[in-house]
Amino acid sequence: MDRVQEKLDALVHQGAAHAQVEVYHWELRRWGQRAQLAVQVDRPGGVTVDDCARASRAIEALLDEVDPVPCPYVLEVSSPGLERGLWEPHHYAQAVGRLVHVKLRTDGTRRGRLVRAAADAITISREGAELDIPLTDIACAHLVYERERR
Repeated sequence: MDRVQEKLDALVHQGAAHAQVEVYHWELRRWGQRAQLAVQVDRPGGVTVDDCARASRAIEALLDEVDPVPCPYVLEVSSPGLERGLWEPHHYAQAVGRLVHVKLRTDGTRRGRLVRAAADAITISREGAELDIPLTDIACAHLVYERERR
């Protein structure tokens, strides 16, 4: 992690804590001369629009004070959503039992029920078979929304 990333990580987490939410994921995306700082926040029971606004104000105040990004940028604070991305091992651990869509680095995609998550691999169940997938083989993954049956 470079110095800008380290500073941003500390500021984003500090601002989120001040707003009483937790950082689910953040990333700095660059588009030419501009950038976007996308921050996803969450808390037990989910976040509201007011939670996101409060977190945005708290993070923005810290960023304005320190100014760690060396180019113009836009701050975007949101909920991870129903079909939230899975980036970290603890994201997978929280999603055990849920339906996931996994794009592999080499050979296509897989969709199935996440049955196990370890620090270095996940196991999904599909069509009665279990498939172990090392986290290093995953390009991206997200939850799949399942409507509740009544």
